[in-house]
Amino acid sequence: MPNAIIDLAELLARVENDRGLMRELLLIFKDEFPGHLQALRDAVDSMDGDRVTAEAHTLKGMLSNLAATSAADAAARLEQLGQNRETSKFQEACSTFENVSKDLLLQLDACMAEVHG
Repeated sequence: MPNAIIDLAELLARVENDRGLMRELLLIFKDEFPGHLQALRDAVDSMDGDRVTAEAHTLKGMLSNLAATSAADAAARLEQLGQNRETSKFQEACSTFENVSKDLLLQLDACMAEVHG
């Protein structure tokens, strides 16, 4: 999968080629991600550095566990901005994260199909 957000080979290696476990992890992510993304948007909109930091940290961990490095990096950027209270940069960084997230969600279904197939 060129330009993949999720490194499928890396994720498979992390779960020791257990495709069932990988599919389960992807399903859990797909279920939990929208709520965390909305909480991050709300925190950004309210310019709440502590909440931006907390939600971005959670998302960074979730994405790192899925071998989604570019998305995890975008979340890390938001976490750093929250820690530094750089509220003027929240919207732009959140927009970047949302764009990466759109690609991630599109590829998630393809990954799940590949794992199932």
